[in-house]
This record gives sequence, structure tokens and C-alpha cells, in this order.
Amino acid sequence: MKVLIPIMVLVLLLIACSGSNELPIERSAATAYIEEKGYRVISYEGQSANYELTKEKLTQLPYMMYWGLQSVDPADYIGKIINVEKFIVTNHPLSKGKVEVYVYEAQGMPIGGTSVPHGDTSDGGYWSLEGKTLEELQPKSFQAWREEWVNKFSE
Repeated sequence: MKVLIPIMVLVLLLIACSGSNELPIERSAATAYIEEKGYRVISYEGQSANYELTKEKLTQLPYMMYWGLQSVDPADYIGKIINVEKFIVTNHPLSKGKVEVYVYEAQGMPIGGTSVPHGDTSDGGYWSLEGKTLEELQPKSFQAWREEWVNKFSE
């Protein structure tokens, strides 16, 4: 019995300590999505948001900006639940240091995302998953883009 108790304590400690920094299996699609872009995942920070995408959200900040940075058409995801998973990565064009990457998922599949330099608290920068601004992605002025966007998604 004296030997059994220390062994049980050791097993419990190993179970409690193992996997604390590992990515849950269900996040592996998001990890692969990020790594395919050439980024190195440092850590998985958990679920950042979970919401139903609506036309109303698409015409309000910050969602208008977030979705304007995507290469997918947000109209295809209206009415769907969007899950946003946060990662810390390196090897990203936005910064030589760490970058926070937010992967957008619909029905368990990654569809896009956004990025921001790690620790940036400016609350004004919006970048695509690849580190591009809206102005870099859109072929028109911000004002023209915004007007067209609001008209498209207004009810």
C-alpha cells in the first residue's frame, strides 16, 4: 500500500500536467489552415467569439471591417454560427514578433480570419489573416466600398 499511494500521486500529477499547452483535437483544422499559410503556431488561446452572422452585424463596426477583410463572400454565411479561434503565431508578414491570429470557422471549417500584432491595444487596426488592410484588398476608395457594402447588407 505504501508503494501504491506514491504511484497514484505520480500518475495523477502526470495526467494533470500533460496536455496543458496542447491544442484540442477539434482545433486541428484551424491549426492546419494557419500553418498552410506559413505561420508558426506558438499557442492556442481559445475561443475568442461565437455568434450568428446577420446582415445587421455586417453593417456595424467592427464586424463590417472584419468581414470586409475576408476573401469569402459573407452573404454565404448569413444565418450561420461563426466560431472565432485565437492563436499566437510567428513568421507572419504583419510583424517580426508575435501576431494574434483569429481564425473564422463556419460548420467546423476555417473560412478566413484576421490578424493583429500581439499586444496591440490601439483599437483601430484591422488586418486580414495575411496582414493586409482593407484599402490594400479593395479596388476602390474606403467611402465607395463602405457605401456599396452597407447597401448590399442593409435590410
